[in-house]
Amino acid sequence: MDKAKAYALLKEYHANVVAEVEYVNFSKNPRVLNYRDYEIQLDEVFRFNPEDTLIFRILLRNKTNQPIQYRPDGFSLRIGERTFPQSISDASGTIPPKGQAPAYFAVTGTSNGGRNDLSLKNDFTVLLDRVETNASSPQPTQPGSKPSQ
Repeated sequence: MDKAKAYALLKEYHANVVAEVEYVNFSKNPRVLNYRDYEIQLDEVFRFNPEDTLIFRILLRNKTNQPIQYRPDGFSLRIGERTFPQSISDASGTIPPKGQAPAYFAVTGTSNGGRNDLSLKNDFTVLLDRVETNASSPQPTQPGSKPSQ
């Protein structure tokens, strides 16, 4: 994760450290995934082939007037019909009202321990595991149940 965060500096001053890293920057053609009350923008994707790891730098945007809570360890990646859970992340867990929050997450291998060999040319969909909060009811409700009055 640290190499991905420092990629630009490493590439300029220590290119040999990131020589095997494949890289895509979406700044000229932003890829925005639009959800009901938030957006996920793909900024950069790094592929570390020896580790079979993709690292994503994303920007989360809140469209509402309320903070959105999510699990910082709840990112996953969908490519076609396949879903890959994150292996590690660096994320705050909150998107401020009408604001944005950067995050990084990585996908390593497959869930059964094999290589994923994912290409940077894939059409990536990032999924976020939300934490539902209800300000008027301090106790969580079960699906199909009515909140207490």
